[in-house]
Amino acid sequence: MKPQSKPSARDLAIARILRPLGTHAMSRVQAQRAGQLLKLHWTTVYRLRKRFLADPVATSLAPGVTGPAVGSCKLSSKVEAVIAGTFTKWLPRQRELGAPLSDLTMEIRRACLQAGLRPPSRHTVSRRWADHKDAEAMQLANDPDALIPPGHLVSTIPLEWVQIDHTQADCVFQWDGRPLLKRHYLCQSDVGVLTTHTEQERAT
Repeated sequence: MKPQSKPSARDLAIARILRPLGTHAMSRVQAQRAGQLLKLHWTTVYRLRKRFLADPVATSLAPGVTGPAVGSCKLSSKVEAVIAGTFTKWLPRQRELGAPLSDLTMEIRRACLQAGLRPPSRHTVSRRWADHKDAEAMQLANDPDALIPPGHLVSTIPLEWVQIDHTQADCVFQWDGRPLLKRHYLCQSDVGVLTTHTEQERAT
């Protein structure tokens, strides 16, 4: 954590209180009095004084920037690979999970420990899982087949979609004015066009 280059009014006020105390041991009464003046807890005064004695300038009392640096990844690439592999390989094979998030966390933890890696927290797994589900939903939304409403069949070539009905019906088919006395027929309909085949023709 890198301190600020220029001390703030807060840092200067703390330095003015700590500097007269010197380098001798500070009693609890002194720490409590300094905390009252600075509106801080007396234990915080001890921590600030330790930093001030190590580097007796006001900038050493500046609060550090918490959290990871901008653009950095908190998890290592190997841990990220374990998490991604669990989402894409292990999770689809599971039929029913009583507590999906807990089961995912335990599986990722097991895989990380087996690989000698530090496992992520449950909260991190939850965030990664939410991102994974959002990415899957976006991929499905961009699928061309997703633009076709359910139950809507689109045919681009003849007989691409064929509906076969095996229900028996009393039908008489004629050819050149003469009835066809074949026993069975196979009827195929395609965009209003009806074609028929006998069982023998279908077999050949």
